[in-house]
Amino acid sequence: TTQPRPIYAMNITDVDDKIIQRSMEINDNNSTSSNKASLSNPLALARYYEMEFWQDMDSLNVLRPDIVCRVSEHVEQTIVPYIEMILKGGMAYVIPEDGDDSAQQQRGSVYFDVRAFEHVTEGRTKYGKLAPDVASSDFFSWDDDESNDNASTSDDDSNNNDEGESPSQLRQKRDSRDFCLWKYRTQSPPSPSSNLATNNTPPMIEPAIVSYSSPWGPGRPGWHVECSAMIQRLSMDFQSTHKFQLHAGGIDLKFPHHSNEIAQAEAFHEAMTIKDDDGQGRRHFEEWIPNWVHTGHLYVKGRKMSKSLKNFVTIREMLGISTNNNDKGGVETTDSHQNQNSAWSCPSDDFRLWCLGLSGSYRGPATYSKDRMDEARVIRTKWVKFLIEGQQCLDEWKTAENNGHDYYDTDDSASQQSTKVWGEDELQLFNQVTQSGMKCREALVGRCTTNTDGSTRGSFDLDGASFVKELTKLADLGLAYVQAASIHKPRPGEPLRFAVETFRRQLDLVGFTSYTVNAGISNTLEHASSSNADLLDEIAAFRSAIRSATLNGIRSKDTMAAAKEVLGLCDELRDDILPSLGVELVDGKVANGVDSNRAWRRCSPRDRIPKEDE
Repeated sequence: TTQPRPIYAMNITDVDDKIIQRSMEINDNNSTSSNKASLSNPLALARYYEMEFWQDMDSLNVLRPDIVCRVSEHVEQTIVPYIEMILKGGMAYVIPEDGDDSAQQQRGSVYFDVRAFEHVTEGRTKYGKLAPDVASSDFFSWDDDESNDNASTSDDDSNNNDEGESPSQLRQKRDSRDFCLWKYRTQSPPSPSSNLATNNTPPMIEPAIVSYSSPWGPGRPGWHVECSAMIQRLSMDFQSTHKFQLHAGGIDLKFPHHSNEIAQAEAFHEAMTIKDDDGQGRRHFEEWIPNWVHTGHLYVKGRKMSKSLKNFVTIREMLGISTNNNDKGGVETTDSHQNQNSAWSCPSDDFRLWCLGLSGSYRGPATYSKDRMDEARVIRTKWVKFLIEGQQCLDEWKTAENNGHDYYDTDDSASQQSTKVWGEDELQLFNQVTQSGMKCREALVGRCTTNTDGSTRGSFDLDGASFVKELTKLADLGLAYVQAASIHKPRPGEPLRFAVETFRRQLDLVGFTSYTVNAGISNTLEHASSSNADLLDEIAAFRSAIRSATLNGIRSKDTMAAAKEVLGLCDELRDDILPSLGVELVDGKVANGVDSNRAWRRCSPRDRIPKEDE
């Protein structure tokens, strides 16, 4: 049967402790500053950085999601009813505000009850499915160790189940593994004698704009419940066509965040089953989301990249978009990319190549460095060189055919005739390109093998290093064929065209931009507008230099010196400026062994030769 294409949904947390705290700091520090006044609103601050996030993703050619869910837009209609269902199922409880157990006991913060969850589900599931063994059962010792580590080394508290609760709330939790589903909003300033939060700061009064109505009083969702509730909403909205198959995130979210998501979802569905129970017994426990992907952290010089250590490089700095050079804790940025004059330079594609094939497995840590990025650049340059020179060769052959060399040339020289007969080199090129294409696919999606007894077994995972290795091998093979074609003629164009088109499809499949995918294609609009502008700039500069040298010669009456300077400028244009833009001047108007009416041809872009005073 025909299946709809997968859809990609992304949840955005635009309401949390850090955003609120940061907005309050901006409000305190910039009370009279008009340019940042709007960012003192937590939601405005979140929208500002969300906009920058999308811009950064676009600059890396990252596909945008099909669906975006903001927490702030789903609180009252989606998340609150979700929490209510878990409460009705007996797997959550309310910690009354200020410890009041009177008639107002339903006003306060709501917590997930891990012990009740395990009791209600009767062993058909368990808490902490993605957790280390000790964390799911002996949370007390694990949580203490992790909390101590986080206090000194981490930017966040994602590795424990505390969300800034007061000591009073922590004491009232029934189990250390319990976590907050709803955070009650403090209504009045804390008294000097009130309990301090875990970081020894008084509880803050949260802005009303991030306070939402609920049966337990005003407040906002806990961090863990957001995704579970919004995923449930999407599951219902798209149940006729789609079912969630994969959930992704960083390795630091594996526990407790993703483990808590699973527990909440299973509690919600169990509560729904209890509500609809017809007396025939509980249904078999269905897996919430069957597949999980967790990516490793990014490291610099052996340490995790983080804001607290100031050892980070922003995407904009890496791409040369930003020139703001703050203290980065000794991090080497890829400033060399900013000054590249190559017409086909593309730092975002270099970064993609590094992520895909030079950073190690996506599951483990990846170490970022300028050397590794330069290595990626060298590999991509070879890819681009093959595409440009391969396409140039095909275009020249096509031009020769269109000019009548096949049918109307009276010269009997074999060098001026084309052929469609495949020889050993053509067959070898075709077969090796086919094999490389199959290996590239296997590197991306894995493979399934059949055993002698008819059973099957598979290995399904991403192997980016093998993908890059096969493409590089294909580029080497293609370049060798192109170079041989310029010596031994005639050659059929179909095998080379097959290699070039296969190469472009593979690059496009894994998300490289048109700067790389369409290298060598003269009508690439996105690239043409940029490279044409560069070429016009160089022509204008060349004209200005020639004019200046000529006028100086006239004024000084030293025409010989002026002539030498003009000739030197012409040599620089031929040997340095035009090659950096992917253009090579051809002596004798011959390209790839075929007479051409053009005195130039495309070439692999080369870096500009630094001048002595640079």
